Order: sequence, then structure tokens, then C-alpha cells
Amino acid sequence: MDAGEHELIARIRKAVGGPAGATLVGIGDDAAVYEPAGDLELLTCDAFVEDVHFRRSFAPLRAIGAKFIVSNVSDVAAMGGFPARAVVSLGVPEDMSAADVDELYAGMLDAAARYGVEIVGGDVVASPGGLLASVAMIGTVGRERVVTRAGAVVGDAILATGRFGASEAGLRALSHGLEEAGLVRAATRRHLEPVARIAEAQAFLDVATPHAMIDVSDGLASEVRHLADESGVGMRVRKDRIPVAPEAVEIGRLLGVDPLELALGSGEEFELLVTIPASEAERTIEHVCAVTGSDVTCIGEVVERSEGCIMVGPGGDAEPLPRVGYEHLAAPRG
Repeated sequence: MDAGEHELIARIRKAVGGPAGATLVGIGDDAAVYEPAGDLELLTCDAFVEDVHFRRSFAPLRAIGAKFIVSNVSDVAAMGGFPARAVVSLGVPEDMSAADVDELYAGMLDAAARYGVEIVGGDVVASPGGLLASVAMIGTVGRERVVTRAGAVVGDAILATGRFGASEAGLRALSHGLEEAGLVRAATRRHLEPVARIAEAQAFLDVATPHAMIDVSDGLASEVRHLADESGVGMRVRKDRIPVAPEAVEIGRLLGVDPLELALGSGEEFELLVTIPASEAERTIEHVCAVTGSDVTCIGEVVERSEGCIMVGPGGDAEPLPRVGYEHLAAPRG
């Protein structure tokens, strides 16, 4: 590192700018100060470790920084809220320069501007290993619009935004050094440049009565199980309704991998899974698609807990929903 702590903080402070809006004191003091509005507040945080959550060997620093923010924004979206403020702590390795940190922060500021987030503080320390980051974010949500993972009701439809498998396909394409063209390029972009579904979450809330909602950060199958566990219900997923991304189909073909496997296990998709009354499903799908331009698919229904989490084929044959997806304490992802 070619800059000291105080010099680096000064550079970050200059890049971020001064406090705005409800923030009274921002970067440079012992803590940020802001005046909360009348809504409820959400608080979330994520930690990021080099060679576990990202790899500098093939991920640009600007994209890495943006993903730090997007991950937290996605959590806020899944609760029905809007992101507001973030604090960012960095562990900087010796081989990173001050210009590298500038580039990392440029990515964070890009994403912060896109989602209306103000970065109001944090910390910078030396890291004896790789790059580390911890981001905590405050969001706001109206009392009547809070959605948790715990409210799914038997008979609910399970809706999913977007298509699945592209992020994992992009990671595998980068790991195998596939030539970036066509769908391969689209897959790598999907992995490196994810999008949080704030607008989609709000569109659901505007027209329907979501009982439970979660963002897909660890894999579709994994998040279905999380909803089931938290709500005390079972989940029946229709195999032929799972929206598989064309990028997953192409990477699966090139690498000899089942695209459905990619779709079920792909982390960092940041799509939304929502359960709503079945009677509201059709009009909700039409509304969210029309307002946001995102695909929305009914992938199954909520069932009694005794049925567990199952995947049903077109002919009615059922099997346990595969236990795939990212496990944070299991193996490196990249």
C-alpha cells in the first residue's frame, strides 16, 4: 500500500463528498449522525472475503466494489424497503495501491448512486491476507409494507423474478477462461454486474399481498428451503416452470453441465422469491412485468410442512428438492 490510513481516508472522504439530506455528520468523525424519518428502519450487513466471494484475478475492482453495495441493497429490497445509508470497512492488502482503493470506491459509488444510497462512514485497516470488506446498510420501510421470510401460507403461489443460473454460469466461464462472446459474455456480465430488485419488490407490494419474500443470494433451491423453514411449511416446485437463463443453457453445453443444476444452485442472482395468495398470482405477474420489464414466473405452490420441499416433474413424479446452493462455511466460491 502506497498510502497511510489517514491519507486513504481523506481520499475516500473527498470521493464520497459531504453529508446530505437527513445525514448531519458523515465521514471524518467517530460516527455518522442522521435524523431518522417516521418509517421503520432496516439494518443489514454483509462481509466479503477475497477468493471466497470474489477474485481479483478476473473481477475488476470497480465491479467488486459495486457488488459490495448491491448485495446489501438486495437484502433491503427483499424486506420491502428502500436503502438509505451505508458504512464500509475495508481490510486492504499490501499489494493494493491507493489508486486501486479509489477504483474500488468508484464502483461502490456507482452502485450507491444507482440505488439512492449515501455512504456515511466506515474504517480502513491493513489486511495480511487478501482484500476484505464489511458493509452495513440502513434502509427504510413503511410499517404496512414489511415482508419477512416467515409468513408463507399453505396454498400460496410461489413467484420468482427473472431467470436463474446466469451468475453461476458466468463464474464458471471466467474460471475456465472461456472466450467472452455472445452468451458467454452475457453470463460473465451477469456474474460481475448483478442488479438488485428494488422496483420489482415495490411492484409486488403495490398490487398484491406478499406473505413472504427473500432474495436469491445463495441459490434458488437453497432460498426455497429458507422460506419453508422460516414459515414452517413445505414447498412444491414445478420442474418445468423453473426459468432457466439462456446463459446457463449455453455454458452448460460448453462445459457439460446440466443447466437445471446451474439454475437451482446459482448464488448471487439477487432475484426475488415471493409467496402470495394464489388468487392474486395472475394479475400480480402481469403488473410486475408491465411496470418493471422483468420476467415473473409462478414456479410452484406452498404446501403442508409434512410434504417437505419437493420438485415435481411434468408427469407428476416427485423428488426432494436438491440441496444445492452456496454454503458460506463449506467451500470457496470466487
